Amino acid sequence: MPETLIRDYDVTMATPECRPGSDRLRACVRFEEDITEVLPYLNAQLGGHDYHHKDAVLIWARDERHYAFRSHEIAIAPVVSNEEAVKLAGAIVEDINAIWQRREEIEPRFEGREPQPTVLDVYKLLPRTNCKECGFPTCMAFAAVLRANSKKAPICPHLRETDYLETLARLRR
Repeated sequence: MPETLIRDYDVTMATPECRPGSDRLRACVRFEEDITEVLPYLNAQLGGHDYHHKDAVLIWARDERHYAFRSHEIAIAPVVSNEEAVKLAGAIVEDINAIWQRREEIEPRFEGREPQPTVLDVYKLLPRTNCKECGFPTCMAFAAVLRANSKKAPICPHLRETDYLETLARLRR
């Protein structure tokens, strides 16, 4: 019989600590087993995530929900009802157990995704002329837009100049 990592779990519901009284709920799936060892395999298999190996935390998103995996629990948000929480918990526990059973076939991934640059990091890459030709009052305001959507980079006319082509490529990445 294949080895099962999570055998039993409990699901509880809570409002987010930062939004008491909110109609958006969070499910917490708790179990006795320590799933720290499976996190690098989940990181490799799930995609679209952020992994902190040292802290044993994996953040993952699927179907507009966020999952936070920790050693003895998984938080899922948002959820709308206890029934939905139980269904989501069952599905993710099943996924975890399946990945655990196939771990010999999976190359674990210990790195998380690259951190997002700050607005200041983006600003430092810009010409910093505050010319307003991009349609924004300052290069700092433009940097804030770029951080959110780097596809707006070509609207700065200075970034089209030969001296800034490498910078433009970095901003797009």
